[in-house]
Amino acid sequence: MNIILVLTILIFLLLLFINYSGSVGRIERKNKITGEYQDLGPVSEKEEIALFEGTHKRLAFVQALIGSTIWSLIAFAMMYLIKYIFW
Repeated sequence: MNIILVLTILIFLLLLFINYSGSVGRIERKNKITGEYQDLGPVSEKEEIALFEGTHKRLAFVQALIGSTIWSLIAFAMMYLIKYIFW
């Protein structure tokens, strides 16, 4: 059980970093790797307003936190079920 929790925490932190970088880049319409401006996906009106107000990084963090939590819980459930079924 301990190894599953450690793996889940590592997955959560990795996803949080990747999702945050992606969300900020999408809202700013800037590729974080190359530094070029390009359309990276749809941006809602709420995100546009947050960009102009300067609060888009906080909004991106909340989005990344929600997404990382969901995917980490899915990963935890899969690892736990696999351990429970096969061991």
